[in-house]
Amino acid sequence: MRSVLARHRNRRAHGRETSLAAITLAGGLVAFVAGIISPAHLVAVCVGIAAVLFGLYSQLVSATTRERWVNVIGIGLAFVGLGLGFSHGGFTI
Repeated sequence: MRSVLARHRNRRAHGRETSLAAITLAGGLVAFVAGIISPAHLVAVCVGIAAVLFGLYSQLVSATTRERWVNVIGIGLAFVGLGLGFSHGGFTI
């Protein structure tokens, strides 16, 4: 299976778009894991909001289907982490 970071079919590297997709996935994972941990609800909410907005922009400028798949998974994880963070206390300290 080819890596998302590999060259694409049109023989041009999409460095910016691939980086945006990878950052969206990383932010989604951080928000999801922080959302599972109850004391980290503030981190989950902040990172979740940022990752969802970042992921939506990344989805807008994505060039390949692989990048879109990574974006959707990252946005989904961020949204679930955001919801878990809100259920554990949201923006309260």
